[in-house]
Amino acid sequence: MRISTNQVYATSLNNVNSSLVRLNNLNEQSSSQKKLNTPSDDPSGMGLVMKLRSYDESLAGYIDNGNSVSALLGTADDQIIEASEIMTSLMEQAEQGSTGTYSDTQLNMIAEEMEAYLDSLVAISATKSGDQYIFSGDAIDSSPYTYGLGVTVTGDSPSSSELSLSGEIDSAIMVEFTSDGTVGTDSLDYKYSTDGGTTWETGILDGTSVPPETTITIEDATIEIASGTVVTTADEDTGSSFIVRTTMIYQGSDDAMSVNIAENYSIDATTVGYEAFGGQDSDGNSYGEPNLFESICETIAYLQTGNTDKVEENLEKLSSGNEKLNTIAATIGARENRVDYMVSSLGLARERTASAISSEEDINAAQLSIELNQAEYVYEAVLSSASKSMSQSILDYI
Repeated sequence: MRISTNQVYATSLNNVNSSLVRLNNLNEQSSSQKKLNTPSDDPSGMGLVMKLRSYDESLAGYIDNGNSVSALLGTADDQIIEASEIMTSLMEQAEQGSTGTYSDTQLNMIAEEMEAYLDSLVAISATKSGDQYIFSGDAIDSSPYTYGLGVTVTGDSPSSSELSLSGEIDSAIMVEFTSDGTVGTDSLDYKYSTDGGTTWETGILDGTSVPPETTITIEDATIEIASGTVVTTADEDTGSSFIVRTTMIYQGSDDAMSVNIAENYSIDATTVGYEAFGGQDSDGNSYGEPNLFESICETIAYLQTGNTDKVEENLEKLSSGNEKLNTIAATIGARENRVDYMVSSLGLARERTASAISSEEDINAAQLSIELNQAEYVYEAVLSSASKSMSQSILDYI
């Protein structure tokens, strides 16, 4: 069989190109320390690596979430503990005020100190971690509480649902009806005191006027009484009497912010404020007992009005509110532990994933060194052979 010169040249060039491609690939692997540099190197292996990298990215995202949640919970835990310490001091003041051995002036001084403790607790409830309020549920952009007006019924009527309040007060206001009748129908006499019962002012709620009067205005506070409410003359604990006082209105959400920290696993990163601190909703309804803010606000009002018996009754409510804080702290601590465990587990999963990616795409340095030496030797040999073959002419055969 005859072999033409063109065939010799073509074969030599193919051999040179093939050995050069092999050498370049090995040099690229040596430079990148990867055996998979393009999909064509190993399509199935590259597909597996891409899946592993995607999984690793999801793990990294969950770890970031977990670290963020851990920061939120850690801050909440610290703040609840501080709130409980404040409550210890507050309850000591309440115990002093319940003894009946202090003058009205001294009781007001105790009330002022308790108001300062209340302000501190409200500040704690408004704690942020970064830009997020941690006690507003999932309404993380809104401060959980605002000051408002509440009512404590000291007689047997009217009910709190029949009273709507707005405005501001400097101290608790005592209101007592001094005649019987129906709001919005009859002309009703009442009296009120802004200094704890030391002095009284009188007024008339004229239900016979057009339109009928149903609103009592005292300084900057407005008390709207539902038309049709039946009132009776106040006498000690009976009849129609109530105290207008400070309250804390919750304006966060009813649900905590839930964050995924693993596939199909989420955890509450924030706390619903009223579950820890209580207070009232925007409609003036008190949250269930124990209700820390309501108990504190009522106790302050009783101190300002000189009712030490009621202060004594409220000591148990204050204690229950503090116990609720400790329960919430334990719940937050348990969530912290779960998050820490999950982040640790995810970290181990990332290590295993990185190992799998490495075994699939990283080179074996010793093996590469051998193959690179072989490829260089082959390339030099092929290049030398091709050079000899391509340098021959017809004269070499004569």
